[in-house]
Amino acid sequence: MQPQTPSNNFSIKECLQLGIFTLFCFIAFTYNLSEVPPYHADENFYVTTSRNMVESGDYITPVYHDKKRFAKPILFYWLVATSYKTFGINLYSARLVSAIFGTLCVPLVYIIARRIFDKQTAIISAVLLPGCYLHSQIARWAITDMTLNFFILSAIYFFISGLYNTSSKGTPYYLAYICMGIGFMIKGPLAIIIPTFVIGVFILTAYDWKKFYQLRLGYGIVILTAIIFPWFYKMLALHGDEFKNHILGAELRDRAIHNTPFSFYYFWVTIRYNLPWSLFFISALIVKFKITSTSLEKKIFKRDVFLSFTKKLKTLYLEMSPKDNQAFLLTILWVIVPLILFTLFRIEHSRYMLVATPAIAMIVAHFLSQLLISPDKFHHKSFKIPFYLTIIFYIFILGLIGIGTFILHPIYSAPFGLITLYILVLAGLILLLLLYKCRKYFPMIVTMSIIQITTLTLINGNTLSLFNRYPMKSFANKILSDSQTKKRIGLYKLGNHRARMGVMTALPSIDLKNPEELKLFIKPRGIAYVVMREVDWKNEFYNLPMSIKATDTGWMKSRANKEVIRSFLNNLPNPNLVEYSENYVLLKTVGKEELLN
Repeated sequence: MQPQTPSNNFSIKECLQLGIFTLFCFIAFTYNLSEVPPYHADENFYVTTSRNMVESGDYITPVYHDKKRFAKPILFYWLVATSYKTFGINLYSARLVSAIFGTLCVPLVYIIARRIFDKQTAIISAVLLPGCYLHSQIARWAITDMTLNFFILSAIYFFISGLYNTSSKGTPYYLAYICMGIGFMIKGPLAIIIPTFVIGVFILTAYDWKKFYQLRLGYGIVILTAIIFPWFYKMLALHGDEFKNHILGAELRDRAIHNTPFSFYYFWVTIRYNLPWSLFFISALIVKFKITSTSLEKKIFKRDVFLSFTKKLKTLYLEMSPKDNQAFLLTILWVIVPLILFTLFRIEHSRYMLVATPAIAMIVAHFLSQLLISPDKFHHKSFKIPFYLTIIFYIFILGLIGIGTFILHPIYSAPFGLITLYILVLAGLILLLLLYKCRKYFPMIVTMSIIQITTLTLINGNTLSLFNRYPMKSFANKILSDSQTKKRIGLYKLGNHRARMGVMTALPSIDLKNPEELKLFIKPRGIAYVVMREVDWKNEFYNLPMSIKATDTGWMKSRANKEVIRSFLNNLPNPNLVEYSENYVLLKTVGKEELLN
């Protein structure tokens, strides 16, 4: 690592500034946390299963709507259940766990970057991370990934501390294994695989294989076993072959053997879900690797280009091995290792690349901190190109939101948060350009990050709820306001709306695929709610013993082909939005008291 003498000395001012910014991030991640409809179907499992734990008192076996759920270890359910018992059973409490750990990642990235790079890189790293779209989005979901990311980040930090500080004996390594064990109990083997491969490849590249003796591997196995084994043993004792077959089948065989074709999906995810910082990330790699367009233009044949590239790779390896480049080597391996692993396993979930987001933030931060040392380089194309692309990116987003708000205004009035977004981002862009022109580069970097964090916060907290129009939100509130405790919910041919309804009510939400299933669903005694499209109700179920309790409107799912776009543009500024929307109804079975009335 780069020898940074003051890396362990934190001043009171430094801690205070970091604490204030961390609080700002927490506010950003929790802004309107429960008001925005859920966007990830997996939230349904954790919200409902954790609620069942609190209500049933069974904290060993996860149960989802009377079915045992063995898909993930137990710890994340416990965390959500703890949040429920502390703050009440609601969507905010469920998502709060991810928001807390997403916030804690910010000071942790600062500490890591300060140790392996320098203080200035650490500041910029902490400022950039919450502005990464992937980090900001997953910090608002009640799923395991952000909590897992925190413990992977912690494990890597303790491994770094052990490798750097030889006088600490084995304590950092023991803490690293504890973090890996906790991470395993949150989501599974990734908590061990990612740190092991990142640190392992780093040691083999920067040091030699003898360094592995320092890692206390034997103690690590003991620690991991002590953390992981008890719950799995208990589950095996309780559920026997049912649990064993699920682990060996669905969790191991089915994830390793599947028909998903090979693709470069995660390369695109790395760029797309870290905009605009990924633009600077690409620029940082180009500068570091010294692969310039002029050097390639001199080559005429493809074979010459290939030979030149392979020679550059060999040179780069030799350049990154010395200790003054080990920090960059570690962070780039931190990105490459999960990229290669997930690409080879062909399991396409964008959230898996969350583990690489802290490393991307640190690489970009180091790139910007190097520019601050030589300010004239801010006017080099390596910075100007991603900088102006970022400006265009924000203008494009504001343009889309502005057009959308103008079109929808006759139907839906713009919320205060959306208006605030306009004002802050427009003012921020003007300030950004002024700071760049006045050569105030560090304030410019901070301003750029604040714009990004604010934009993501207000889009997640206000804009998406305005434009997406999820009718399940109002229907869920209507169902929950019913004082009756035993309620059943069915959704007729509504796809993912079933999962959303399940999350917002924490009640069983049944997917009804045909009229026969619907009639059987409402046949038993008791209260039953059914959500369907209004057209289906009028055409097929108008005579069923059900009454309308609420109506709402949502957008139809349709492909934006050339004809649709042309028709939409031709009707501006007053397009016929009815063509793109549909009405939904919330129905309730008619009880005896309603028949008498």
